[in-house]
Amino acid sequence: MLRALVQRLRTVKEASGKTFEALAGDSGVSESVVRRALAGKRVPLLETVEAITRACGRKRDDMARAWHAAKAEEVLPGARESGPKMVTSRAEFVESMIFMRIEGGYPPLHRLEKNAGRDENGGTRLPHSTLHHVLHGQIPPTETLLTAFMDALSMPAAKRRHWLDAHRRLFADAPARRAWGQPPPVVRDEPPALTSCEAADRALPRLEQDDDIKRKTGQLKELDDYEVLGLGYLKSPAPDFLWPEYDDEEIAAREAEAAARRSVQERVDLREKLRAMIDRTAPA
Repeated sequence: MLRALVQRLRTVKEASGKTFEALAGDSGVSESVVRRALAGKRVPLLETVEAITRACGRKRDDMARAWHAAKAEEVLPGARESGPKMVTSRAEFVESMIFMRIEGGYPPLHRLEKNAGRDENGGTRLPHSTLHHVLHGQIPPTETLLTAFMDALSMPAAKRRHWLDAHRRLFADAPARRAWGQPPPVVRDEPPALTSCEAADRALPRLEQDDDIKRKTGQLKELDDYEVLGLGYLKSPAPDFLWPEYDDEEIAAREAEAAARRSVQERVDLREKLRAMIDRTAPA
């Protein structure tokens, strides 16, 4: 499509017999823009094509149709334009909005925003950033935005009515977006926030239920009084070392032997005390 458009422009230029400089002067477009339009690297602006066509003395309609086909192939390769009654999906509706923009000369988004004007509150009717997201399929178009979009393109009222009907058919259940600067709505059905005490009251029954399940399955052992008081060592098993066992006679003999050792030690201690006392009282 681009090649066909550029070939038409070159044919018109050659038929006019004008040089690039003369063509630029007659069309009101700079010579560099004219050369780029005839180079065929990308689709030129519709205004440039129309200016060159007028400067060459040819009709605008044929060249405009060639430009629309080339631009559609550049922006939406392989897509086919459908009427409002033939559109069956939201993606096709967004493609139709792009075709509307192409039919209007594919103006920049900032120009569309300016053409749409302001609302009664002084705000822009067609924010270019929102329109960018809509045309890229990131957010659904609202009816208000679609109306402003068609106003910016100066679409006839008859076609506008059919596209609004198609929009209501396809986007009836789309979530509404709040206006710029408007605070989010307050949801009254949300449960109140839990305090720390209420959260604990709700968590404790769940913990007790988990402990009960572990207790019944043998995963949890109940603590007895010894373990609660820190005396668990009293219930610990006996050590491997065992004290020797003695009968009554052996015990009596050991006690007598120990008593005899104590009496001998007592006599020795008394003898030492008497000797010390004598030494202290003896004359020097």
